[in-house]
Amino acid sequence: MRNVAIIGVGYTPVFVSKRKDVNIAEMISECVEAVFRNTGLNPDDIDAYAFGNMQTFEGLNHPHLWVADHIRAIGKPVMRIATGGTTGMSTLHAAYYHVASGIHDVVMAVSWEKQSEGDSQVGLAGIVTPDVMAVVQHGMDITGAGGLTAMGGGSTGAAAYQATSYLHHSGANPEHIDKMASLERSNAALNPYAHLRKKTTVEDVQATPFIAWPLRYGHTCPTSDGATACIVASEEKVKELTDGNVAWIAGIGNAASDPTSGNIIEGQITDPAVQEPCKIAAKKAYAMAGIKDPSKEIDMAELYDGFAHQSLMWIERLGLCKEGESHVLLDKGALNIDGELPVNASGGVFSTNAIGSSAMNRPTECALQMMGKIEGEHKIPKKIRKALAHGWGGLFQYVTVTILSDEPRKL
Repeated sequence: MRNVAIIGVGYTPVFVSKRKDVNIAEMISECVEAVFRNTGLNPDDIDAYAFGNMQTFEGLNHPHLWVADHIRAIGKPVMRIATGGTTGMSTLHAAYYHVASGIHDVVMAVSWEKQSEGDSQVGLAGIVTPDVMAVVQHGMDITGAGGLTAMGGGSTGAAAYQATSYLHHSGANPEHIDKMASLERSNAALNPYAHLRKKTTVEDVQATPFIAWPLRYGHTCPTSDGATACIVASEEKVKELTDGNVAWIAGIGNAASDPTSGNIIEGQITDPAVQEPCKIAAKKAYAMAGIKDPSKEIDMAELYDGFAHQSLMWIERLGLCKEGESHVLLDKGALNIDGELPVNASGGVFSTNAIGSSAMNRPTECALQMMGKIEGEHKIPKKIRKALAHGWGGLFQYVTVTILSDEPRKL
């Protein structure tokens, strides 16, 4: 396997609720043209493409075919990816394997979502249909003892069950969720590409209504329109095409378990706060990257957090601290941009959520921090040598992890 590096990133000019000024193809082309500008490369330099979004959300099939000319991919191989919330990082991983395997030398990963032109809830309904059929067959426990099978409220209803379990087992309290929400929204206020850009206090969060306890409206992510492009290249091409200021992909990991309610037939419900796949994926990525103690070796983290409590949960599941200690790090300021372990300096998915791009924006933000190319005021002041990016999707059970390094691996 060859060494592979991220050599450039491009975003749409804005991530917002509704991009009425462009259609889907035009929006996607914006991030592609941006990555060409940012790298000085041109379409002739790209060997192949990995392309990802959740096609059910816009209700359109085969978008990689009808936007081929807009991403400058005519006559080139394109691999289509859709893995739920992890789509963006899965797309980047596909591009990585294209290059690491030696099939291609330079590959562009493109991910996007234009939720204003579709219905994400309808798309999600299709994904959960197998679970719904199991519930219909085996009965719904209206007491709530059956976990997610008794939950309403869409994704927030399910996440409320997760948040309740997390609080119970971690020793954190609802005020820590408020505090995490305030931290990430205030980080997003410094990021020109964030969707929700408003400095937010704990009191601001607490003034929002409850959706399903312990989650408030102020604990939830937006629905965004936007797209991201990322170019990866082999070590040989890094020397040829760049000045060496790149972010090396040092380790990757993926893992999935049964859906949270997938083992209902056995009469059991998996606690969605346990997140065993996260631990497995992280272990794989750390081993590949040669990381022995992530709590000491990781300099920053970008985590997939559709809800404010999830950042606290993921920090623990990824081994960045001991179980039950992430809220302690939060209280002492360690998760701040200038802290020991900056978490979601970008504002995270919690502040910008173009679903197909959300998981790719985690490693691209890490890469930009590492390369010193952050636009805006959310630049982490310390030098970033090792960074962790995390993706989450499916039915609470699919996790992707990427470790970036400022140096290539020793093969």
